Amino acid sequence: MVKTTINIDDELWKKFSIKVIENYGGRSKTDVIQALVNEFTKDPSKFAEVLEDWIKNQRKRKSKV
Repeated sequence: MVKTTINIDDELWKKFSIKVIENYGGRSKTDVIQALVNEFTKDPSKFAEVLEDWIKNQRKRKSKV
């Protein structure tokens, strides 16, 4: 097992935390993130559209700065 640190916007993390609590109960964020990483490594094409949208939004944000 590896322990890592990631930087995520505070509001986004808050929304994620609320959704996890609503759907899976408290203290399950690690399990949800691990499941997402696991599924992504199995079939990244499932996430291609979401990732493409995210990349476009990131480029727009950077170009505004």
